[in-house]
Amino acid sequence: MSSLEAQGRVPDAISTLKDILESTTHKTYEQPQAAMRIELLERLAYLYRENDQWGPAVDALRQIGDLDPEAAGRAEAEVIDTYRSAKDFTKAQQEADAALKKFPNDRAVKSMHASLLADMGKTDQAVAETKSLFNGKNDRESWLQLAQIYEKAKNWTEMGKALAEAEKLSTSKDDRENIYFMRGAMYERMKKYDEAEADFHRVLEINPDNASALNYLGYMLADRNIRLPEALELIKKALDQEPNNYAYLDSMGWVDFRLNKLPEAEQSLRRALELWPTDPTVHDHLGDVYFHQGKTREAIAQWQSSLKNYETSAPSDMDHEDMAKIQKKLDNAKVRLARETGAKQ
Repeated sequence: MSSLEAQGRVPDAISTLKDILESTTHKTYEQPQAAMRIELLERLAYLYRENDQWGPAVDALRQIGDLDPEAAGRAEAEVIDTYRSAKDFTKAQQEADAALKKFPNDRAVKSMHASLLADMGKTDQAVAETKSLFNGKNDRESWLQLAQIYEKAKNWTEMGKALAEAEKLSTSKDDRENIYFMRGAMYERMKKYDEAEADFHRVLEINPDNASALNYLGYMLADRNIRLPEALELIKKALDQEPNNYAYLDSMGWVDFRLNKLPEAEQSLRRALELWPTDPTVHDHLGDVYFHQGKTREAIAQWQSSLKNYETSAPSDMDHEDMAKIQKKLDNAKVRLARETGAKQ
């Protein structure tokens, strides 16, 4: 199955998993059998989500609670997250509220409920719910959750404080790797690029093969249109590890655009949208490529799709500055198209 996924053959991987689950169905299961089945159902749900099949993903997750009541809360948290990924925030909120009543002491449910509140811009309530998770045992995870909530609220001061507290509790290299990555992303959002680059290099000192850090650093350079050969190499290394990662393909398309390699940029960006068709940034990038190729109609369609996908995003994911820039490009493209059409006539 993993080889099918690596080849981008997600429907085939889904079919294989379904066959395994159907052929091993029984009325009752011993504990090891139930554990294996739960693992397969979680994997199936993940693949359904990758394939934008949200309903089947939820159905697969629902089966987990029947197999192991102790795993029901975690499965319900994944159901909520599935609706979040589908941008069905009304359904996600309904599920989250119901789950909190059913599993009031389940950490995964409480954490997911708080994250959803942060998505909807209800920062104070999300912070209060997250602080209730502190228990001395899982405080590092709680500080990280607080950092993520403050990130959604763009409250960089409090995010930095939360990361500092989490770093104090980070005893392993893996723990510190995660902290450095989150802080690097925070500095990039703050436009403190030297500090961001320093933290991403700290990640790569610990783990030179961290694909997320390689990609983020490469994209950061490409977005600022500096050190493009270095950016290209970093993104290539990330894609070598995950050739079907849509975000890495977007980065490759963007660095190729900066290098004026427009056909290559178009190819990468179109592939990225095949894998994840609702990302507003990828649509924006492809619009820029089309516009520079003289394909004005196609550029307009991509920028319209970008704005449409922004409008259906969670409030915390809306970047009004970027949306204003895209709207300006869209308006200019419409003027250009009108001139082109008039000249032809």
